[in-house]
Amino acid sequence: MRGQVPDRVGGSGGAAAVALPRRPVGFVLSRLVHGGGRALGRGLALLLMGLMLAGCGQSWEWHEKITVEVETPEGIKRASSVLWVEKAVGPRWLAQGEWDRAFVRFKGEAVVLELKPGRYLFVLLNNFHELDRWVFDERAGFPSEFEKWAAKMEKSVGMKLEVPREYYPLLVTFDDINDPKTVRRVDPDDLAATFGPGYRLKSITIEITDEPVTRGKVEKVLGWLGKYPEPKLGPATGRTTNIPFYRKVSHGDFIRK
Repeated sequence: MRGQVPDRVGGSGGAAAVALPRRPVGFVLSRLVHGGGRALGRGLALLLMGLMLAGCGQSWEWHEKITVEVETPEGIKRASSVLWVEKAVGPRWLAQGEWDRAFVRFKGEAVVLELKPGRYLFVLLNNFHELDRWVFDERAGFPSEFEKWAAKMEKSVGMKLEVPREYYPLLVTFDDINDPKTVRRVDPDDLAATFGPGYRLKSITIEITDEPVTRGKVEKVLGWLGKYPEPKLGPATGRTTNIPFYRKVSHGDFIRK
């Protein structure tokens, strides 16, 4: 069904993965999230969506699994989240470089890991639109041309790589899980400062997988999450300096539907 996120991409179980065929993206950009290159204005974004609806473009899709592992006084704890990713490229006349006319949308959740009773670590979606490109380019030598890169990603079920420290997504926790304004940044190099002695981030990995998309884990923990991705975690203060951290984090950093 058009616009519906598949539970699986490629093969399932022990079967060989089968890449989804390249096709026109008549339904790709129901919401333009981020550009692969220069930022586009709303007018140009709407123009590109019209072109996609007319069949002028290609898309590729796959599932990506983000896993975090943390050393704790009780041993290693880990959690994962599987997201559905679709990347599209517009017509050649739109921009010179393929990455400048590339767009992405994705659906899924942040990784949530309970390290102590009622104390959670979240790996957010804030830079997810570029994370796979950075990691697979640097660690796996993927081709620089967008179409070749995307086609290879779509066929790379089972490939798993560690995310370099400089590409880590934003890590956060809440002093009070029921109060979104108590969100605070977690230093990936010093989890002990937030969670206490004996806590250390071991790794964050990204994997192309045929596992189903993760649903419901984040909403079960964060019952206050809203329907739309744009709102911040607290009201505006009217200040232009010393802006609270909760104003720098959005509902969409935790879940995209």
